Amino acid sequence: MLAERPALIERLFSYRIINDYGVYKIKVCKMGHWIDVTVDDLIPCLPKGPPMFASCNSSEIWVMLVEKVFAKLSGGYSQLRGGLVTEALIDLTGFPTMCYNLEDKYSKHFIENG
Repeated sequence: MLAERPALIERLFSYRIINDYGVYKIKVCKMGHWIDVTVDDLIPCLPKGPPMFASCNSSEIWVMLVEKVFAKLSGGYSQLRGGLVTEALIDLTGFPTMCYNLEDKYSKHFIENG
């Protein structure tokens, strides 16, 4: 979802230039407070293969760096579990979210009425 809003992605990074040292400071909102998390760009990969976890179709590395932040905050990649998109959006935007079932009567009413 964030890929559709590049400005939201840029806001996560304290520095917007490629770092020769491979170290990045990324902001996430945890428990209502923005924190800076420092990670390197050493991404776990399969032997002679692609990244083991998240990846991009392009040469961008932001997805893998953000995932590394969540792994660091969780105690490692092995501690990451699937969750709700709304929870990730709170951490990445700092905004409250709501989830709607587009099939229920209430939602259909609003969709049909613009």
